Amino acid sequence: MEKNFIDEFIPSKDTRAYLHSIHYEFTDLEKATIVANHIMISYEKKVEWLNSFKEKISDDTLKDRISKALVQIKKDKKYYRKCNTALGALPYNESLFDFVFIPHDFRHGDIVRSLYGGWNTTEFCEKVGIILSYFDKDYEFYKNLRGDYSDVQICVDIKFDGVAYQGEFKHEHINPIYIERMTLNEKDERMAYLNYLTNLYSKKNIRMDAENKPEYAGGSDDLLEQKYLGEYVPVQDDASGIWCVQTGHGFESGDINYIASEFSGTGLIYHFMDNGEMDHVHGFESVLVEILKDPEHVDIVTDYGEYSDQEIQMVKGIKRAAAFVQAHHRPMTNAELFMSRRSLTEIVFQNFK
Repeated sequence: MEKNFIDEFIPSKDTRAYLHSIHYEFTDLEKATIVANHIMISYEKKVEWLNSFKEKISDDTLKDRISKALVQIKKDKKYYRKCNTALGALPYNESLFDFVFIPHDFRHGDIVRSLYGGWNTTEFCEKVGIILSYFDKDYEFYKNLRGDYSDVQICVDIKFDGVAYQGEFKHEHINPIYIERMTLNEKDERMAYLNYLTNLYSKKNIRMDAENKPEYAGGSDDLLEQKYLGEYVPVQDDASGIWCVQTGHGFESGDINYIASEFSGTGLIYHFMDNGEMDHVHGFESVLVEILKDPEHVDIVTDYGEYSDQEIQMVKGIKRAAAFVQAHHRPMTNAELFMSRRSLTEIVFQNFK
């Protein structure tokens, strides 16, 4: 029966295969909890399975909890329309909300897609993200947590919705039964950025203090928030490198640009043009991301004095190098790079005169 349960209620082919590979067996309570809180099965299937399961078990306490859970499911029937199910909008079931650890083999650098991405009336938009700073030691730490059902979730940095970039601070906490690995072609424009993030966070992990516990980013018991409950001036977490601060509107965590902006109520602004349309970001690194994604059609706007001379010359150098590669189908030699830098320096000098 266990194999049938995994095949029927674990949508992720990767998590399903891993559970089978270790011959994992869920307890009766875990099975009931998974089904009661499932967001990718119909109302009818959920009610039918829980009623049938209740008749097969001998635990009177669990039978009573399933009965109460069914009452709530019937009250929440309105949420089981297709659009809401696809968005993962079903409320958690209060009667069956125990912590369930879902064994999985997702780790740092895995590119994954959410199985319940957002829908509109015409097309399915696939959320593509990457798992960062989640290594074996983190897996062991999370495995021993005790909380509620939402604590089985993995923090996935959602970077793209289809091919649309989602920004620096877009992340979701997703149950491993709802994510699958995906393979992107090396020529896919998204790969360069995802590889950059993987390498960046790998280097951060090497510098971590082994005695520090990893970040737990999920549910109401977020350990980062608990750890920095009284910090009203931004501080950096030694283990994860994440900056944290308690603000008047709640706890915030992220990179230094974001936290400094939230803390002060002000922030850096870098304007740029993308195919003739004005846009902006809050860090120069983000400007570089936009330039590298489309060096021909993205250009910076210097009218507001937001860019330093060095940053302006760097952007010009990138665009010049990109134009050269596109024209010659090869990288620039060291001599050509030198001449390019020299030309840019002469332009700066002439402007200064």
